[in-house]
Amino acid sequence: MRFMITVFFLAAASHANAAFLNTSPSASCNYLTGNGLATRGWENQYDNEFGCSSSYKEIGTGVPLSNNLAYYVEGSSSEARLAKLVVNINNKALEGSAYAELLQASQELSLKLSGVSLPEEISSAIKNGKKASAKAGNTAIQVIRIDWPTGKGHELKVFFQ
Repeated sequence: MRFMITVFFLAAASHANAAFLNTSPSASCNYLTGNGLATRGWENQYDNEFGCSSSYKEIGTGVPLSNNLAYYVEGSSSEARLAKLVVNINNKALEGSAYAELLQASQELSLKLSGVSLPEEISSAIKNGKKASAKAGNTAIQVIRIDWPTGKGHELKVFFQ
């Protein structure tokens, strides 16, 4: 009996320190299927690195490219450790609608990964295309902006880890 109690507490402690509520690759890869971000499934990418990714979801119009959003998950053969959303802003005139899509997907992903709503500072950063970092439960969230050297656009990435 004492052994079973010890095992229970060890399991509960390790779960409490986990960044994601569910680290299952299958679950993580399918979290945003309803948002048009279905992935191609968990695959070995190289060495001991595994992951899944969606196709680009086109947002609005643009010449030569429209804005787009993609979803990625990375980890080991049996565990998802990092999830990210990336929006590419190719058409600056329509960046607001792209940020809105990114925000909606980020809100859903925060709830599914951490069980907690997206922190306000992260929501605000996404709406304004700015950098930020915060925690949702045990999950660290970071927004990074990369302006392209061409001056013709940028990426806004939201990392969950």
